[in-house]
Amino acid sequence: MLYIDEIFVSVQGEGTSIGLPTVFIRLHGCNSNCIYCDTNQKDRKRRKMSVDNILEAVFRTGITNVCITGGEPLLQEEVYCLIYDLVGRGYSVSIETNGSIPISEDLYKRSYKYVMDIKCPSSLMHHKNKYANLEILQAHDEVKFVIADKEDYKFAKSILKKYPTKAQILFSPLFNKDNKQYIGKELCNWIIKDRLNNARVLLQMHKILGVS
Repeated sequence: MLYIDEIFVSVQGEGTSIGLPTVFIRLHGCNSNCIYCDTNQKDRKRRKMSVDNILEAVFRTGITNVCITGGEPLLQEEVYCLIYDLVGRGYSVSIETNGSIPISEDLYKRSYKYVMDIKCPSSLMHHKNKYANLEILQAHDEVKFVIADKEDYKFAKSILKKYPTKAQILFSPLFNKDNKQYIGKELCNWIIKDRLNNARVLLQMHKILGVS
């Protein structure tokens, strides 16, 4: 059984799968408290669902891209049963994690991917980062830094230098409550100036388009 917040269909709004029709499985519960969280679950009721019932809900959508998100999905160990079932049936699966929980080191190339945040100072949660995860991530995984200002950018750059990773590196400008990014051109210029050739700037498309 898993604690569920909601299951819905939309387009993927961020990351390298941006724009793809996706089933989102939002699990309930988080061990972090980012000041800019846009999916606060404190006032939302959780419900239990079996893996079989979740699978049935996904099958009914006819969509083959699945994103398991939260909250923090890795707080619930049975999430891996769900992942393995989906992957075994040919679904493309990503799991979004806040970077505060150690991930297990796989000795094989798994097909599902982690989309892992490394929290920057503006989140006030950067003390929870598990940097050992960066060494475990594989080439098809993603590591994301949400950037609000120059301090966040310098922090991200220092982390990447200290903890090399095979994962794809994403910089995402922080949006405010009016869905306007705090920085844009500045972030692009910093990356170009510093020649961060393996970093990619991606916006949260769903906020720009006004979709859930």
